[in-house]
Amino acid sequence: MIKPSFFLFLTLVIPLRGDTTFDNAAKFAWGGNTGWISFRHDRPSSPEGIVFGGAFLSGLAYSANLGWINLGDGTPANGHTYSNATGTDFGLNHDGAGNLSGLAWSANTGWINFGWATAADPNRPRVNLLTGAWTGMAWGANTGWINLGTNLLTTQSRLDVDSDNDGMPDWWETRLFTNLTTANATSDKDGDGASDLAEYLADTHPNNASSFLKIVAHSHNLGISQTTLEFTTTPTRLYRIEFSNTLANSWTDSALGTFAPDAGVTTTKIITYPGHPKKFFRAIAIVPLAQ
Repeated sequence: MIKPSFFLFLTLVIPLRGDTTFDNAAKFAWGGNTGWISFRHDRPSSPEGIVFGGAFLSGLAYSANLGWINLGDGTPANGHTYSNATGTDFGLNHDGAGNLSGLAWSANTGWINFGWATAADPNRPRVNLLTGAWTGMAWGANTGWINLGTNLLTTQSRLDVDSDNDGMPDWWETRLFTNLTTANATSDKDGDGASDLAEYLADTHPNNASSFLKIVAHSHNLGISQTTLEFTTTPTRLYRIEFSNTLANSWTDSALGTFAPDAGVTTTKIITYPGHPKKFFRAIAIVPLAQ
């Protein structure tokens, strides 16, 4: 008998204000009119470069030709998304799936638009959640096109402030609950058996009892050496599949490693392993670029 099982896993980073998430060897965008733009500059005080988060970015980039470029102050007015509707609440937003939008500001050149493209445009600014590599183009009326896909611009991690230390970042709690007190590490707002913390880790909806990470279908061959699993997924998470012969044994990572989900609301994977009369499986949701 095959018995499917699933668990969630994440180690969440609690960042210090001013930490940069960019690789020191891969920190540059390029513009024909701007030259190189560093997302990790040397600055004696905070902020020290750009911080990539789950819902928005913050910090200052630097160009010898432009001076400082402000990607946001890290404090959206609503707690989770820059409105970009005023001269103060501006900055780059991140949809969690790698797509960027919003406005950066340079005192010497004005606004730089990261939200000009449609969702299907191949030049839309985005971040590969598996590798951290940036691609696409930003646009400024005074700068022209700025190439983010130089192969020299990579974020190594993401940093999300969790001021109440409950495992859920402030922006997520503010967006889903409007405050930081409704949810905690053990609460279950929608009563679906998945804690609010587990809902964050899987990026399922904590106010919808039908939304939680689960294996929805499975089948296997006669030799119990290959299994097909279908489980719920979201484009904002990466995944792994692990298996064990008994719950008392250690878990073995499948040959699939860490992978991005299929398009849609579920992902189907075929797992091959040494034959055994019984297997336990778990699908693990991973917050991309978290360390």
